[in-house]
Amino acid sequence: METILVVALALFALVAIVVWWMLDIDIADIVAIVTAPAAGIALISWYGTPLAWAGGLLLLAIGGFALYYLLKRRTKPPA
Repeated sequence: METILVVALALFALVAIVVWWMLDIDIADIVAIVTAPAAGIALISWYGTPLAWAGGLLLLAIGGFALYYLLKRRTKPPA
């Protein structure tokens, strides 16, 4: 189980680095994209209770939404 969580964290970090490099994004945006999933994975791996799973999945979703919003904001054509 911990191996899966470590791999998931590494994938989130890799995606954040690639997006940061390709789109030249502010570091604050990257911190939001990486720290929310990292905190979620930490909650799940340390506690493993249903409440920790709920909070961890919520933090993973927040990180995913932040990445989606950032990509959508950067690729929107100017009006």
